[in-house]
Amino acid sequence: MIYLLVSFALLILSYFFLKKTKTNLVVFGVFVFLYFIISTTYLISNYFTGNGVDESVIYHLIYGLGGAGFGADINLIIFGIFAVFLGLAVPIGLYFYGRTKRPKTNITFRILSSVFFILAFTFHPILKNFYDLGYLNFSGETLAKGISYKIPEVKDNDSKKKNIIYIYLESFENLYLNNDIFPSLTPNLNKLKEKSIYFSDLHQAYGTSWTIAGMVGSQCGIPLINSGGGGNSMHGINEFLPGAFCMGDFLNQAGYELSYIGGARLEFAGKGNFYKTHGFKNISGKNQLEGKLKDKDYQNDWGLYDDSTFDFAFEEYEKLSKSGKNFGLFMLTLDTHGEHGVISDSCKDDIYNKENPDSVLNSYHCTDALLGKFIEKLKNHKNFKDTVIVLSSDHYAMTNNNSSDILRQHQDDRRKLFMIIDGENFEKVSKTGTTLDIGPTVLDKLGFDVDGIGFGVNLFKDLKSVPNDTLKLFRSTFESFWKYPSIKNGVRFDLNDKRFFVGDESISYPALLYLNDQKEVEKILWKDTDNSTKLEDMLEPNSIFVDFCEDKKGFCLIFSGESGEKISETIYSDSAISYDEIIEKIK
Repeated sequence: MIYLLVSFALLILSYFFLKKTKTNLVVFGVFVFLYFIISTTYLISNYFTGNGVDESVIYHLIYGLGGAGFGADINLIIFGIFAVFLGLAVPIGLYFYGRTKRPKTNITFRILSSVFFILAFTFHPILKNFYDLGYLNFSGETLAKGISYKIPEVKDNDSKKKNIIYIYLESFENLYLNNDIFPSLTPNLNKLKEKSIYFSDLHQAYGTSWTIAGMVGSQCGIPLINSGGGGNSMHGINEFLPGAFCMGDFLNQAGYELSYIGGARLEFAGKGNFYKTHGFKNISGKNQLEGKLKDKDYQNDWGLYDDSTFDFAFEEYEKLSKSGKNFGLFMLTLDTHGEHGVISDSCKDDIYNKENPDSVLNSYHCTDALLGKFIEKLKNHKNFKDTVIVLSSDHYAMTNNNSSDILRQHQDDRRKLFMIIDGENFEKVSKTGTTLDIGPTVLDKLGFDVDGIGFGVNLFKDLKSVPNDTLKLFRSTFESFWKYPSIKNGVRFDLNDKRFFVGDESISYPALLYLNDQKEVEKILWKDTDNSTKLEDMLEPNSIFVDFCEDKKGFCLIFSGESGEKISETIYSDSAISYDEIIEKIK
């Protein structure tokens, strides 16, 4: 925050020394408005992340916020509106104030104004954010010695396989289990910790600081780095990170039947597409589960309460355990999300902090209680034999979590929660690892001989985890796991079904396709479900906009060429546009 204040002071100094001509004041006002926009973006991002703009912010700006439960953060919406109003009012005020002053002609003043202006943006903390994200890394990428992308194989000599129940605990981390900091907050997890394989030094990996990224990191061994494309939650394309090889792909090859249960919408952040792409057969979120609720109104801003989700997960477990096949059940809790969290009705008689009903710790205590009951039911089930339970946080608690002040006091001690419940195998593992190492480590306990998945390593072997500073150097490597269909085979239109295809891939519309210098699809944007994005206004050179126009009863296309010249065309019948025709239109 100190850098933001210094940056703002430098901007004011720049205005003081500015030669206040009409043109200078207008140009300065435009940059002041821009300054307010980036500062507001930084402050709102920092409210959630504690680090300003990070990969989670970039991801949700690009992939949309559908299903994000904004009712819980109405104050941020008010703040954003106020900031935009201020961003308009301040430049206007500075303009009219400046017009009352005689322009300074001293060359020293003009130099000082320019220097302070440049420094104001240089010192802005958002610039450091972009550097940390790797956007300002101009060095070439070369994988460090000993670091490679691993795709494990199912081997014939793998021992008898165990089933897996993987429970992601929303925003949990190891500190919540510390009785010196949070006395008696998580009695069930503390008991399980003593009767499990417990990992005490697991750090949050780069690019895994939000839920879907934590899932990708722990299952695929890679950070979730944005390719820069894909509208609301990748809803416009069927595949999520199709170039990555993940736990689900491996277990699917090994004959496992895989299910996912979560209380939030599957569309949010693309969770549904992620699991569908990577080997999961049964995938259920809010929309699939809410019809089974006895009380359809028993929901919160984000989705289902945890007691409902655990009940549905147990139903799924019973179904899977009767199949006679190896299975994997993955699930995500929800109550501990946000500033205050929410409390399931099952916990109304066991409030952790009765004096402060808004404390998020109440929801942590509740989820711990529900988790304890759920695991006890699993262990007592007749089919539980040869089943491994994995408990892990999806990511560290966000800064907007109202216990974050306590967490920050112990910043150096923050670690991800990760334990494996595997019969009578009890062990404390102090080896240093990251989110990326969870997948291969878990597969080891299922009976598979693996060294790693992606860039993650098996922590039970003599292998070193890849540090975050190294991971940050390879953005384009991680971006390459997003694979878009090739346009070399042209674009095909089906008027009867109102569908269009790039290659063999059906693409939702409206869509905006950006092509790279090689005239291949580099990224695709779709508009958000709230219709806030006008894609046709985002046309750039080498891009194609596609939508279905009901009034014309055909597909409407806009081709934007290298010079920015636009060509419009309407497709009235089943037909195709060849690659050569596309290239001709965007010359």
